[in-house]
Amino acid sequence: MLQKIIHRIAHPHHHWKKDTLGELGEIYASMTLRTLGFGMIGIFVPVFLYQKGITLSNLYLYFMFFFIFRILTIRLTATIVGRIGPKHSIALSTVLMMGFLMMLLSYDTFGWHISMLAFMLTAANGLFFTAYHTDFSKINHTAHGGKELGWMHIFQSLGLTLGPLIGGIIASLFSPGWTFTVSIVVLFVSLVPLFFTKEPIKVHQKLDFSAFKPSLYIRDYISVSALNLTHLASASFWPLLLAIFIFDGDVYAKVGVLVALSTIISVFSARMFGKFVDNKKGLYLLRYGTIMLTLGSFLRSIITTSSGALALSMVNEPSFLSVQLPLQKNFYDAADSVPESNRILYIAWAEIIGALVKLLFCTGLFVASYFFDPIHVLRVSFIVAGLATPLMLMQRFPGLKRV
Repeated sequence: MLQKIIHRIAHPHHHWKKDTLGELGEIYASMTLRTLGFGMIGIFVPVFLYQKGITLSNLYLYFMFFFIFRILTIRLTATIVGRIGPKHSIALSTVLMMGFLMMLLSYDTFGWHISMLAFMLTAANGLFFTAYHTDFSKINHTAHGGKELGWMHIFQSLGLTLGPLIGGIIASLFSPGWTFTVSIVVLFVSLVPLFFTKEPIKVHQKLDFSAFKPSLYIRDYISVSALNLTHLASASFWPLLLAIFIFDGDVYAKVGVLVALSTIISVFSARMFGKFVDNKKGLYLLRYGTIMLTLGSFLRSIITTSSGALALSMVNEPSFLSVQLPLQKNFYDAADSVPESNRILYIAWAEIIGALVKLLFCTGLFVASYFFDPIHVLRVSFIVAGLATPLMLMQRFPGLKRV
């Protein structure tokens, strides 16, 4: 049903690609449900762990484990995507995500170590993003990829808006455990739309990591890594700061409402930004967004009121979208331009370098928390993220040439 609704909405806007609209509709539907399911608890995981007694210092350690495991497992996840295809890999990653949620649901019973939680989540996320980027880079249209990504953001935003809102309300009225249970059910349903069409790439591929030269794309990898670091600060550390130091009482509901409102704002920008990217104006968006996100990161380090947090979040979401769309669109174009046997390797190396950058960031926070107040370290993390944001301009994608 959801896929039919998406088809009716998107069909008039995808006349250039009727043959692959089914594939796009499939991934739109699956991502909407996945973001709804994980959106219910994704931003609340650090808050949940903090409320279970894990200190800020150990939360930084949790993120260190997360990115260490990502680096160690990316070769395996890339091999799995090449062997069974991105759609089956996304399905497997969803099952792993459900396992992670079950671990959170049983945290009080088993007292899972943070390293075990980090491993399960990074296994699910690493497999998912390698598969998702591979899938979308194959089926997106070079000339209209910005518009397709704009629509993807709109459909994801349905989940990103309703997920934190519903999850926050359920957690506040009942308990976080009920949120995890509902999230598991929605994630299971997200598997259904994946298999209406065949795998978009050849399966049973044998990947040769030694034959691929990531140094040829290092500037683009650094640019995408800076984007991912900005997202980490926004999606993980910002809700943690809000829940611990700014909001009082019913923090799940308040954080959920704030994230939902800020996501709604970005929806109105998605199609317009997508058209800018397709009209060769992506570099203007990238420059604008880089400036705004840098300033926003610095301001996050000093925000102390709920009204200030709301205003900053309203500005941050469309600013992040203005850098995300041009970088992602051209990243997919670059992945589509390499030989088919290297597509997964190109994406896997982006994951490796991005994880390494975020590991260095989190390691710095963990070490600093032993010498300084962890609360101040959390605030300083936004300054560090802001200083790294301009690295997004290092890219050399052909579609983002200097203007």
